[in-house]
Amino acid sequence: MKTIFKELEKPFILVLLFALFITFNFLLNRYMPPNLALDLRFAYSAREAFNVLHSMGEGMRQQYLMVIWLLDTPYMVFYLLLLIGLNCKVWKQKCLVVLPVITVLLDLFENLSVSGLILKFPAESVTLGYMASFFSTTKWLFVGACLLYIMVGLIRNALHKMRPDLDLNR
Repeated sequence: MKTIFKELEKPFILVLLFALFITFNFLLNRYMPPNLALDLRFAYSAREAFNVLHSMGEGMRQQYLMVIWLLDTPYMVFYLLLLIGLNCKVWKQKCLVVLPVITVLLDLFENLSVSGLILKFPAESVTLGYMASFFSTTKWLFVGACLLYIMVGLIRNALHKMRPDLDLNR
């Protein structure tokens, strides 16, 4: 398993994963307008979710469903690998894989919930609406935690370069 992590922290692999991350972000924004994607919202009520789905129309809802499974699912794999690679590059022995893994699992459950909302439409499941919102909100909290962990590692490494005498391994 350590070999996989060593591969992910290589500069070429990180640049490739970052390029795929950017490409999939572009494609996701191209095929699903950001103002309608439930995935991009931090928190919403079940009513807001139903209003968004209603405003899409049938064609856009079907496109959204396709985008979730054809673009967002591989995107999850790329950003998972990118976050793990960055964590390993920055933290070395203290590589924390659990945050990115939980983030992707929350994203997957979010996709399943939103897909359920679309497939049930026009029927409204308040429970499913709130589940989708819970997974979206929690996913974004974990994305923030992942980025914070990477930033703290970068600051730690910069401090260590400036002051090698400091013991930052606690």
